[in-house]
Amino acid sequence: MSDYHIGGGLALLTALDKTDKFAEFLKARMTRALETQDPAELHYLLAQLDDYHSYMWRYYKKLSLDRPERMNPGV
Repeated sequence: MSDYHIGGGLALLTALDKTDKFAEFLKARMTRALETQDPAELHYLLAQLDDYHSYMWRYYKKLSLDRPERMNPGV
């Protein structure tokens, strides 16, 4: 978890980097939590997933303000 941190800048490269690190983090920890049926670990991972979800919504909101022309589905 030392390499994985949510929050910070809302830029494309930052979002891509966070997504890659989060995927690696989940791949390692989620499998183990499910295999061991550890409710405490699963709860922790769900909280991390919620943080990632919040980060991506913040990024979406930034993009919707920065690129409103892309919000039109007919484009």
